[in-house]
Amino acid sequence: MPNKTVLVVDDDPNLGPLISAVLKKYDYNVVTIFRGEEVLRFLAGAKPDLILLDLKMPGVDGYALCRTIRANPDTHDIPIVILSGVSEVEAKISTIELGADDFITKPFDMGELRARINRIIMRKITDVSLNPLTHLPGSPAIEEEVTRRITANEPFAFAYIDADNFKAYNDVYGYAKGDEVLKRIAALVGDAAKAASGPDYFLGHIGGDDFVLVTPPDAMEATAKAITEEFDTLIPSFYTDDDAARGFITTQDRNNKTRDFPIMTLTVAVIMPKGAVKHYAKIVETAAELKHYAKEKQNRKGSIYVKDRRL
Repeated sequence: MPNKTVLVVDDDPNLGPLISAVLKKYDYNVVTIFRGEEVLRFLAGAKPDLILLDLKMPGVDGYALCRTIRANPDTHDIPIVILSGVSEVEAKISTIELGADDFITKPFDMGELRARINRIIMRKITDVSLNPLTHLPGSPAIEEEVTRRITANEPFAFAYIDADNFKAYNDVYGYAKGDEVLKRIAALVGDAAKAASGPDYFLGHIGGDDFVLVTPPDAMEATAKAITEEFDTLIPSFYTDDDAARGFITTQDRNNKTRDFPIMTLTVAVIMPKGAVKHYAKIVETAAELKHYAKEKQNRKGSIYVKDRRL
């Protein structure tokens, strides 16, 4: 995970440096503040990825800080983890009601603390970028996942999935029917990936009719084959019987010229990155080039997947 900033707010002069020493080993930037009054001044000019907040401090305490942070539109979405020597259930309930994301009782295990921080930050990245229609992770979370696999030197396959003639379908059948198609594509791809690789896959929705799938290398070809075959089987049911029988619909193209558009298909561009690849942007660029090539392929019938091993 790329460097994230954690703000530690605790009046214990030993705790901040201890947390900082541990988290910096895992590429976190750590800022330590000992007094509650200073926190709001800091947040006026900076936005950390997570706040570790002690409850009992002189002056402005953790309860007041949590309430103020959540009430401010500029800071309301920063994850807050309470660190406290108070273990009573009432204290936990009160802070959660104030908007805290987690509660850890002192003394705590540093490994557990790091694991909870990782989980909350990753959940925040995913929640913020969720596509409102399919509820799949969007572009920020997709890049985060691919970058994580690259950094970990973890072999993977990357597929860019695009619905052909989707705009024409939307124009003729309306956005509600188009949304049904997108949700069906999301479910279809997820089911195929799960069947081929179990839980070891990642599915994201860039937007519109563009999806990204990441699987282990040996699972991608079977997944892509299943996706394209299944889509071609089910997509006619989203058209009227007459349109499905004709094999096309008629509407205006982007240049306002009337033309026939075939029944929707899928184009799946599969990239098999090798150890030398270091950048997410390069993978996306190569996938986009491959997708364009596949869409323009002569004598093409139905959905198609193509592979590229240049990276």
